Formats: sequence, structure tokens, C-alpha cells
Amino acid sequence: MSLLIRRIALENFRKFRGPHEIAGLTGGLNIVIEPNETGKSTLLEAVRAALFLKHGSKTRLIGSFQPTGDNVAPQVALDFEVDGAAWSLTKKFLKSPSVELSGPTGRQQGDAAEQALQALLGFEAGQQGATFDKALHGALGMLWVAQMDGLCVEAPGGTVRDLIGATLEGEAGSLIGSAAFERVRARIEGQYVTYFTARSGAPTARLLAAQKRVGTAVDTLAEAERREEALEAAFADLDTARRALTALRRELDDDPDAPERADLIARLETARGAAQQLATRKAEAAAASSRLGGLEDLATRHAGALDRQAAAQTRRETASGKRAMLAAGLDAARAKATQARSALDTALAARETARTALAEARAQDTANRRRERVTAAHARHAHVLALEARRAALDEAVALAVPARVLDDLAAAEREVVRHRTLLEADGTRIELIGGADALTRDGAPLEPGEWTLTRDTRIGLPGGGELVLRPSQALAGAQAALDAARARRAALLAQWQLESLAAAQARADAAREAGRALETLAAQIAAATPADRELALAPGADALTAFVAANPLDADEAQAPARPLAELEAEQDRADAVFVRAEAQARQAESDMRDAEKAEPPLAIDEQTAASDLARAAEDLAALAAHADFADLAATLATAREGAATAAVELDRAQANARAFDEAALARRIETLAARRRAAEDSRNEITTRIARLEAQVESDGGKGLAEHAALAREENDAARAALSRIEEEAETLRLLRDTLAEAQAETARSITGPVATRAARYVGRILPGGEPGFGDDLGLAAIRRAGVDELCEQLSRGTQEQLAILTRLAFADMLLDQGRPVSLILDDPLVYSDDVRLDAMTDLILEASQRMQVILLTCRERAFRHVEGNRVRM
Repeated sequence: MSLLIRRIALENFRKFRGPHEIAGLTGGLNIVIEPNETGKSTLLEAVRAALFLKHGSKTRLIGSFQPTGDNVAPQVALDFEVDGAAWSLTKKFLKSPSVELSGPTGRQQGDAAEQALQALLGFEAGQQGATFDKALHGALGMLWVAQMDGLCVEAPGGTVRDLIGATLEGEAGSLIGSAAFERVRARIEGQYVTYFTARSGAPTARLLAAQKRVGTAVDTLAEAERREEALEAAFADLDTARRALTALRRELDDDPDAPERADLIARLETARGAAQQLATRKAEAAAASSRLGGLEDLATRHAGALDRQAAAQTRRETASGKRAMLAAGLDAARAKATQARSALDTALAARETARTALAEARAQDTANRRRERVTAAHARHAHVLALEARRAALDEAVALAVPARVLDDLAAAEREVVRHRTLLEADGTRIELIGGADALTRDGAPLEPGEWTLTRDTRIGLPGGGELVLRPSQALAGAQAALDAARARRAALLAQWQLESLAAAQARADAAREAGRALETLAAQIAAATPADRELALAPGADALTAFVAANPLDADEAQAPARPLAELEAEQDRADAVFVRAEAQARQAESDMRDAEKAEPPLAIDEQTAASDLARAAEDLAALAAHADFADLAATLATAREGAATAAVELDRAQANARAFDEAALARRIETLAARRRAAEDSRNEITTRIARLEAQVESDGGKGLAEHAALAREENDAARAALSRIEEEAETLRLLRDTLAEAQAETARSITGPVATRAARYVGRILPGGEPGFGDDLGLAAIRRAGVDELCEQLSRGTQEQLAILTRLAFADMLLDQGRPVSLILDDPLVYSDDVRLDAMTDLILEASQRMQVILLTCRERAFRHVEGNRVRM
């Protein structure tokens, strides 16, 4: 049984503030392609609201239907068919809420209409929250896929599962679910929950109590054995500690390290004396080395100052000689540059004179050519005026043209008049009066002798007041009326266009056609006579030519030729340009030579000044070194300092050898090691003494508590608890096995139910996933796809594949519901947004095939993706 939505009308519903209607929906595929924000998703929500939401509800979802900022009543109307029967539904929300359902059974309103709607479409009544609850909407809730709802695979709601499951259980012939099975399972479940929780299988009640008893007994036994073992360990530790204390006391009293400690202290004092002597020798050696370094630096600085003085003197003499040679070349370069600038000025003046003469000649030539073109333009304008004078008569003839439509109407009217007149003359009754008949009348007027055709009722007045009524046949009366109407139409057309006849109309049309052709020829002649002229800045066309002529009258003066030929002036300018270029190049070269000479002089002057400065600084340095206290007898003083430094180095080596014989740090470390050893022995003695006291107290305390008896009782309780737990676990496992066996039987039956569902879905899945086998769970939801022997969970597939499988499973369920006679239709809002081109084409083919069995409404904003798909195109 198919559900067909024919019309959707809504008002005050979200963005649709005014009345809005979507009509023309048909069976098969209906495609609504509109841009974003045009209300496609709102349209689906309006249909769901009209069918599934109660008119009297005031939930947040219904409140959201009001247009933003408006306090109005949302209203939706639907026309639809169920199994061929036409139904009409109108529902209004919030303000004066109402509902009316009309169909083959009559009209119903209020709650009766809501209940009838639920029974008709097979959905449940329930409280809707902030969004639509698809589980309450039955098959249509699963098959009407809102935007973003089709991006993942979902199990059908409880109502759909019951509809499909009941039928498939009957097909499988299953007894699972019978009353006897339920009684057995309920009894087993009742006993099972005394041992395990129903959901997770965790221990509970009797089993948990037994496990806790064993746990307590184990903990108690472990504690008793621990305390018993601790007492025995305390006795052993006490004996060990007493023996260790005796050995430590003997070691401390004897002190075997005392002789070594005394020897180390004596050697340490000797090492400290050698270290003091080494420090003294290091200071003496450093002073001698510093004295020697200062004298050697003085000698080095004096030799360096003498070298710098000689080098500075050589640089100053070289720079001075070069500057003298450069001065003569610079004077010659400056004279040459002055001469080149003078020649350049002369060449520039000659070039400007030649250019001025050439420009004046060219201006005169341009003026002469413009005068000639202006004269030609005036001549063309006179020709255009003559042509335009002939246009007025032609325009008048064209204006009187009779349209072809009017000619056709006149011809048709003329044919009608001729046809009806011919019919009357051929079939009409001819009446003829011969002789005089003064007393006779015809329709109240005197009857004249002659012949006429009888086409309507005619009254002949007879002498004495009688009348003779002549009635023609009904066909002739109608023919006369048609003839009168045809004549009236012909007369009206002739009067409207001021024509005498059809021939006159045809003649006027021919004359207008000839005038039109003449006008076209005239326009071509005018266009040819009014071309554009770039030199005059004249645009093409008669209007532009007329404006130009008005703005540029003819000049009465005659044209004047240039004083000299243009070719002669141009040659003269070329010669002047060549002379100028040569003069300019020579001037630039002279300037460059002069600048090069000028640039060479400053570095030489700088070198000379720098050398003089370096020479003065060298003299100052030599004078300062000569004033030093050690400079007068520097050679002898330097030799004495070197001898003293050698003697100090020998004494330093001897002191270092003495210091190395006694390692002060090693002696101190050894003394500290012996002291640390004694301190450790004393600390161990104190610690052992404290530990012995603690162990003696523990043994005295625990010895009288009867720890052995407590351990024996704990062992007996542990054995009893374990025996009880073993018995209860055996009972629990028996119940678990029985419960699992029943569950396996039920699962086997569930597989026999989901098998047909998987078979139907496989036909669709194989079209996009060749070789893929769908696997369904107990809730009839698609759980996995098996490919190449490997199960892939649906949530691990790509987003596009999940979206495609979501639509394919809905198609499979729709086919099954359709076979059961349930009202089914498919609405997809922006589907297949993640599909590639190949998958999109395959899915489009499947949707087209489905539309042959049920109505499919496809709402999308992607025109390019669905432009080629055949279907009923519906506009918003």
C-alpha cells in the first residue's frame, strides 16, 4: 500500500510567513532542486508536524515553528492518498489549535481526527520533546530522512521492528516467543538473578555472599598465620641481634686503627709545611717572569716604532710625487671639457631651429588636409539631406501597413461570409411574389414583388387581419445567423483599419512592404555616405555628420603651402640631430675624463696626509720609549732579568717535587675514613641495642595471646567456606548454562528472522559494494559488512559509505513494509553529500528503481548532481 502526498500548503511556519503551496506532486520520483535557505528542510518538518504532532501540544518544538519575531499560529494542510483513497488534513497549532481530517469515511475533527490519523498511517501517540522522536513515527519516521539524519546507519524503531519481526517469525515457523517459552525463561531468570546480575553477569545474592565468606576466611587465616610467623621471626631476630651486639662491643674496645691514625696525623703536618714552601716559590717565579715580560715588551715596541717610522716616510714621498704628475693631466682635461660644452650648446641651438621650422611646416600641412576633409564632409552632408528628404513619404507608407495577422483575419472573415452565403443560396427556400399585392405585408412592412430566400421566421400579413407564418428549417436559420456574424466581423475589421475591402488591405500591405525595402536601401546609402573619419574625430552616422557640419563651417580663405618643402626640412633636422648627438657624446666623454682625473687626486692627498700623521705618531712613540726608566741600559737589564727568571724556575721545580712527596688530600681522606668507620660501629651498637629492646617487648606481648589456636580455627573456617562456595558455584553455573542455551536458541531464531532482511538488503548493497554481504543485529540494525571473509563494523566505514548504506537499508525495509500493505513513501533531504561520482550514479539508479514501487520526494540544493535525473520537477 503506497502513500502519495499530492499537495503541501503551509502558513506562518518558520520562514513561510504568508500562504505557500507545493502542488503537482505525483507518484514516482519528485525532485525539488532549490538553493540553500529556500525552505526545503522546513517543508519536510511541516509534513512531519502535520502528521505526527498533536494539534493541542505546546512543546518547545511546536513553538519553534513560529516565524522569528511573530506571535502567530503555524498552519499546515496536506492532500494525500493511501491505497488509492484521497485524504485531506488541515492542522493548526498554538493559537486556536484545530485539526480536521476528511476522506472516504467522512470528516473528523479534534482528538478523533488524531486517532484516525494514527490508525491510518500506523504510528504511535507520544510526547515529543525539543526534536521529533522518530521511534514514535512508525515506518514513515524511518523512511522520511531529515538533513544530517542519513549520515549514519541506524536500527529501525520498535514499531517497525515489531511489524517486520512478526511477519518474519511467522515465515520462519519459530516457537520462540510463545507463552510456554516465556514462562520457562522467566523462572530461570528469577533463579539466575539470585546468583548473577541480569545485565553484566556479576555475582549477586547467594553467590556473592559465599564469595565474600571465602574472602573473609582467607583474610582471617592469612592474618593469623602472619602473626604466628611474626612471633617466630621475632625470637630469631632477638638472638641474632644479641650476638651482633657482643661482636661490636669487642671491636670498639680493641680499636685496631689507632696506630695507623697517629702515623697519618704526623705525615699530614709534614705535607702542610711542603705546601707552604711551594706557594712561596710560585710567587717568586711569577715576579721574575713578569719582570722579564715587561722588558721584552719594551724592546719589541721600540723596534716596531722604528719600522713604522721608515714605512711612513716612504709612503709620504711616493704620494707627493704622484700628485705632482696628476696636476698637469687635470688641467688639460678641464680645458677639453669646456671646449666640448661650447660645441654642444652650438649644436643644440641649431637642432632647435630645425625642429621649429619643421613643426611649423607640418602644422600648415595638417591644416590644409583638415580643410580638404571638412569640405568633403559638407559635400557628403548635402547628399545625406537629399536622401533624407525622400524618407518622409516612405515612412508614411510603412506606417499605413496592415499587419499579416489582420490580413489573415480579414481573409478568414471573407471566407466565412462566402461559405455561409453559398450554403444559404444552395439550400434556402426561394419565395417569389409575382404581380401586385397591395394588402400584403412582410414582417409589418409592405410586401414588394420579387424573390427572396427564406432564412428565418417571416410573417406575411393577409387581407382581413390574418397572418401566414413561413418557417425555414433549423439548419437554415443557424446559417443565416452565422452569415450575419461573419459579415459583422468583416465590417468591424475593415472599419478598425479604415479599409474598403480585403483587396484594399492587401494593396496597402504590398505598398508598405515596398516602402520598407526602399527605406532599407535608403538607410544603406545614408550609412555609406556617413563613414567615420579619425583625423576629424568624426563618428559614423548622419547625426554625427550633421553635428560636425554645424560646428565646422567652411573656411572662405584659400589654403597656403609651406615656405619650404617638408622633405627638405626633415633632412635638415636629421643633419642637426646627428651633429647634436656627436657633440653630446664628445661632451660626455670630456666630462668623464675630467671627473676621473679629479677623483684620482683626493686618494693621493689622503695617502700623503695619512703617511705624515703615521710619521708623527712614530716619532712620539720613540720619544715616549726613550723616557722609560729601563731604556738607557736595556740590553744589560734584559740579560739580568732572564738569569733571575731561570733561577726562580729551578727553585719552583724543587719545591713542587717536595710537595708531590706528601699528598695532603690523600692523607686527610684516609684519616676521615678511619674516623667514619668508628662512628659507624658506634651507631650500629646503639641501633642494635634499641632493636633488642623492641623485640624483647614484642615477644613478651605476643607470647601470651594464643596465636597458634587462632590460626587453627581460621584454617577450619577457610575449609568450610570454600566447600560452600564450590557447591553454590556449581548451582550457579548450571543456571548460567541453561540460560545461555535458551539465549542461543533465541539468537538462532533471530538469525532466521534477520536472514530475509539481509537477503533483501544484499541486492542493494551489492550494487555499490560488489561482493559485500550485510550483517544485521537482533535489533534489525545493520551492524557490519563482510568483504573477503572479514567483517567491517559500520562505524569504521567511510562517511560516504555509511550514508549510502543508511539509504539502502531503508529501501530494503520499505520493500518489506510495502509487501505487508503498509503505507510507505520515501523522502530524502539533501542525500548523498559524501558520495563520489560513481557511487552517486549507482545510488541515483537505485532511487529511480525504488520510485517505480513507491513515491520518492528528493529535496536537494545540488543541481549539477541531479540535473540529469528523470523525474517530476517541482518548484518551491
